[in-house]
Amino acid sequence: MLVEVAADGRPSAVVKLSQTGFYLGTSNVAVPTVEHVYILTDRLDDVEVYQYRQPVSEETG
Repeated sequence: MLVEVAADGRPSAVVKLSQTGFYLGTSNVAVPTVEHVYILTDRLDDVEVYQYRQPVSEETG
């Protein structure tokens, strides 16, 4: 996965990925776009580690 970096080469603290597409089944209408948010949490041997953050509506549900 390609991620934008700052001018000095540091990775973003937050990465947002949009997911969209069609599901096979009874509907041929595209589902709404879903945004997934990942937060930079650690660095291991020069590898950035991101953790998925659930939307607030999913955390309380």
